Amino acid sequence: MKRAQLAVPVVAALLGGAVTAAVILAGGGGSGAIARQHGLLDLGEGDAMTSTEIYERAAPGVVYVSARSVQPTASAFRAETGNDLGANSTGSGFVLDEEGRILTNAHVVSGVTSVQVIFPDGSRAPASVIAKDEGTDLAVLDVPPDGLDLRPLELGDSSRLAPGDQVVAIGNPTGLQATAGTGRVSATGRRVEAPGGYLIDGVLQTDAVIEPASSGGPLIGADGRVMGIISRLGPGPGFAVPSNVVRDVLADLEKEHKVIRPYIGVHGRTTAAGIVLDRVDPGGPAEAAGLREGDAVEAVDGRELTASVDLLAEVERREPGDTIELRVVRDGSRGDVRVRLAERPATLPVGR
Repeated sequence: MKRAQLAVPVVAALLGGAVTAAVILAGGGGSGAIARQHGLLDLGEGDAMTSTEIYERAAPGVVYVSARSVQPTASAFRAETGNDLGANSTGSGFVLDEEGRILTNAHVVSGVTSVQVIFPDGSRAPASVIAKDEGTDLAVLDVPPDGLDLRPLELGDSSRLAPGDQVVAIGNPTGLQATAGTGRVSATGRRVEAPGGYLIDGVLQTDAVIEPASSGGPLIGADGRVMGIISRLGPGPGFAVPSNVVRDVLADLEKEHKVIRPYIGVHGRTTAAGIVLDRVDPGGPAEAAGLREGDAVEAVDGRELTASVDLLAEVERREPGDTIELRVVRDGSRGDVRVRLAERPATLPVGR
């Protein structure tokens, strides 16, 4: 699911490392539906752009997101204001369509009461959070489009990326100008923990330099399309949620304003004895069914498991409310346990 013009053209060479440059020209447009976008770039399959061309086209669609929370004041001396400013959060984002929808990271706008978006030409607009998915660290903002020069970016096909492919990471960490870091895809298909505590599969890893507060900005491939959304998914290397995951999430958010996922409430590791449960979430479906830490799960509905990801994959194939049967080994005894899946909460329960 989310917007501006009149930039001073200052061209910066993007020839290898991280480069900061003023925003330049851009083209293209989008319309309507969150999950359906019209091309920013009129490129055919296999066409490639230089890093400079990518930056010049995409930077005008990358925005600065400033969010803050407002806390009730505890001081009688400030009763006339009624509140105190709480924590501030900043990040980047990019325009999804001409209706005023912006994509950013969920952690940038989590728990906030006021959000403002600053565009590359200096325009400012208040934003509302219309949907978010903590499980993939994605959020959609909405701003009034009137008077804004909105430059939508197009989602590409992240399945075409391979280690070694060139990418450009663009953010707007200050609200003054876009920044860019060039590099390559280091790995695909990574499993990384999201801020909400869940694992995201298929994550892209890049060696492109990503500046602070660039979370939510686009990772752009050689065809000029968005291949991933930069996310604070862990220390060290740069990570991005792949565009194909983003596209699926946006479709769900457009329909339901949230992503509905099945939830079993366990975390396990692969061993010779099966998937040994290291964690059983308090109050979760697995705990309600009698599972506990140390149990080894061998099969789901008769399907043998060879790795912990197999268990997660079997759960993901179901819907909340479905019942699955686990073959479990505990203290040398084998038995079947029926678990009724629930809807996954936004964040993992406390006490995990």
